[in-house]
Amino acid sequence: MTAPDTPHPLPKLAVIAREAGVSIATVSKALNGRSDVSQQTRRLVAEVLERRGYPRERVRPTRGSMVDVMLPGLDSPYALAILGGVEDAAWRLGVDLIVSAVVDRTKNGQPPPAWLDRIGARDSAGVLLVRTSPTATQRAWLTDHGIPAVIVDPRRKPPSGVSVVASANLDGAREATEHLIGLGHERIAIVAGRPGVPCAIERVAGYRQAMAAAGLPIDPRWEVCGYFQRENALTATRELLGALPEPPTAIFTCSDAMGVGVYEALNEHGLRVPDDVSVVGFDDSWAAAHVKPALTTIRQPWPDLGSFALSWLLSGKAPERMEVPTTLVLRSSTAAA
Repeated sequence: MTAPDTPHPLPKLAVIAREAGVSIATVSKALNGRSDVSQQTRRLVAEVLERRGYPRERVRPTRGSMVDVMLPGLDSPYALAILGGVEDAAWRLGVDLIVSAVVDRTKNGQPPPAWLDRIGARDSAGVLLVRTSPTATQRAWLTDHGIPAVIVDPRRKPPSGVSVVASANLDGAREATEHLIGLGHERIAIVAGRPGVPCAIERVAGYRQAMAAAGLPIDPRWEVCGYFQRENALTATRELLGALPEPPTAIFTCSDAMGVGVYEALNEHGLRVPDDVSVVGFDDSWAAAHVKPALTTIRQPWPDLGSFALSWLLSGKAPERMEVPTTLVLRSSTAAA
């Protein structure tokens, strides 16, 4: 008789294989934690062992060395900069990447249903979702399969319980506005991003905090929406300038792309940057350094977002939210009021 504190003898591989309906080689791989065995097969082997009185925990499945990275596309400097940071961290941490460009036809920021099948088939060690958020069903599936996930820069309110890595949008917007206030500007307008997007909400909040802290009133007409697009910012700034008896002396535009539209509208009204109106952007994209005059802006730490997100994902200790600091980049588009 086996002593109570002695592990049950391991059944022969052939017995396990027959009952699980797999090959002896597959059973061996499952028992040794090989990454090329599916979760379903691991579960079958574990169930056979449990039926035969062998503790389930003695089967130690380990995740593979691959991490899935899901991006909204590969055609933007934004996506490539974040991916570059992920690649640097992957090289340092010794993991491989599977990169997928998600075509979000629903425009709701959610991955397609089929992506879970692909992740499960390759035994992914974790998932980085860049500007995409899993549905409740997808989150439950990831949890059940022990696959951690981190969302990078979500474009809608992230679900509770999912780790998020984002730029310090509120702090960056506050710093941009404080820079303009420090130059003596009081009539400071803002061209906001798309309503409902977390980063857009945070940047407006940062602007308002800085204005309130300085004791400056905010005219409702100073807040317009550019939807993160040059064309929309051009239209919004035209309307802003047309609605005011005198133009603002400064404009905080919540993205560099919208800053280009702001420049065009100011030029149409015969206003010079920064002689008549100072402008601050957000992102530090390629456009910021190449418009005339070069745009003072808030630099987003895009590579760091990717690098930190992968490191936290694999650490198994990712906080619910982590913000990466932004930086004010001074150029030629701001001057004293």
